[in-house]
Amino acid sequence: MDWEVHVSGPQSILDELVYAFDDGDITLTRVGDQFVLRSRTLQNLADSAAVRSEAERIVEALSGISRVLLQSDRPLNVASLAEVRADGTRNIFVQVEPAVLRVGAGLVSVVVTHSDGRIEEHRPSDPAPIWLGRALSDAATARALRLRDAGHLSWTDLYRLYEVIEAGAGGADGILAKDWISRSQLRRFKHSANSVSAAGDQARHGVETTQPPADAMTLSEARSLIDILLGRWLGSGAV
Repeated sequence: MDWEVHVSGPQSILDELVYAFDDGDITLTRVGDQFVLRSRTLQNLADSAAVRSEAERIVEALSGISRVLLQSDRPLNVASLAEVRADGTRNIFVQVEPAVLRVGAGLVSVVVTHSDGRIEEHRPSDPAPIWLGRALSDAATARALRLRDAGHLSWTDLYRLYEVIEAGAGGADGILAKDWISRSQLRRFKHSANSVSAAGDQARHGVETTQPPADAMTLSEARSLIDILLGRWLGSGAV
């Protein structure tokens, strides 16, 4: 028995992830207007409910990864499951809403030509398989990506995500020792997130408990900073 997972989400994002997951234990391929995920883990499951549960765990982590690496503005979801019989026919399970595919701008890859003629292509989705493997084996990584998948993160959301990274990195000193972000960036982020003057009603505190930051970080800056920090943590092997 073979299981296929049909994944819905932004077409440009899924098209990019196809490059990253073209082989290995988990693959993503485009078949017509559908994106089909296969996993060796799923093939060991006989019950559609168990398959869906594991598929959602995989796609949830992949969705968070797409937010960080590809700056996706919408989540990825399991659209349906298909049990592929030996004769090639399919039994569709848990059909949800059909995928809505919107054509967007392509994501940029970098091609490097070496002096010996070798050509390397670097795509923004390249780290995705490693990050997904970590998310499926480490609860903290899975939680961080789940939190990131919330979309337009508030100050409170960002601080909660920061705390997961901080714990995984061995504390703020661990983050600073690895030069993932600077001490001044971390100070500005924390001060701004806690300040009513800087963060307004989304501040972590209900009243101003210290002097407002003189160089307050904007929410847009904070989102970019936490994405940088999350990417460096996931890529460090420290999880």
